[in-house]
Amino acid sequence: MKCIKLLSVVVILFGCTVIGSAQTLQEVTEARNKGAELMAANDFDGAITELEKCVDLAKKVGEEADEHRLVAEGALPNLYFQKASLIKEHSAALKALEATVAAAEKYNNADVKAKAEKSIPQLYYAMGAADYSAKKYDEAVKNLDQAIARDPNMANAYFIKGVCYQTLKDESKMDENYKLAIEKGTANGDASTAQKAKAQLSKYYYNAGIVARKAQKWDDAIAAFNKTVDADGDFADAYYAMASCYNSKKGWDNAIASGEKALQIKSAAGADAKTLDPIYYELGTAHAGKSDNGKACEYFKKVVNEPFLKGAKYQIETALKCK
Repeated sequence: MKCIKLLSVVVILFGCTVIGSAQTLQEVTEARNKGAELMAANDFDGAITELEKCVDLAKKVGEEADEHRLVAEGALPNLYFQKASLIKEHSAALKALEATVAAAEKYNNADVKAKAEKSIPQLYYAMGAADYSAKKYDEAVKNLDQAIARDPNMANAYFIKGVCYQTLKDESKMDENYKLAIEKGTANGDASTAQKAKAQLSKYYYNAGIVARKAQKWDDAIAAFNKTVDADGDFADAYYAMASCYNSKKGWDNAIASGEKALQIKSAAGADAKTLDPIYYELGTAHAGKSDNGKACEYFKKVVNEPFLKGAKYQIETALKCK
């Protein structure tokens, strides 16, 4: 009798286990189906909740629920990414992308992880650019640093950092970031950003040189013009300006070298005579300073337009008595 009772208990327990398992498998199926419905309706939060529920329940059920678990695990990383892609507010989108990376790691989806990790620095860049537009320069730099930490080759992030530091009058950091924008842009096929950085950096130093030249601070002007041509070796006006500064301090040889470089670049670009006149005049002045009257006369005779023509004629007819 005791054996019969014990057997009855085992049967009851076994029966309960089967019923419980069947109900749980049904719940797995229901969660999967509900997740699919919500996914089709673009309710990504709801779909994520149901499919994660499906995965958790399937793990409890075991092997017979593996098919449902694998389908849910396959869908979840993409759902996280789709959700993140639709969020407009930057900080919320960033959190959603970080959650995507975590989900992709959890469910072993390398492709989605790579897409999310690529999107994160782009989002930080967008945040930094927005901060710059709002004149929040310190915040912009922080977000751009986050972008660069995740993508050290992001040339446009270095460029906006350079603009921020230029606005903040931090010349050293401005110079560093513009040069990195040029380097990274050139190396990674972002020629547009590299060119923008080169133009911005060379223009900054050229303008500084012009200010120093007007103040007759010849050495400061020459230093600025040298930085200009370091940034852009084809900046002919900077070479010309250097020639005029060297002439002002009687550095004849350096004036000639700078003037000839300016003449070479301008001539190669097809510059007209009026554009070349100031360069001819500085070269004539430098050669005259060295007492090389033949060369000086040669250059002064090339000048054909005012305001340099009157001075050139004086040199030719009176000072040098050119033949």
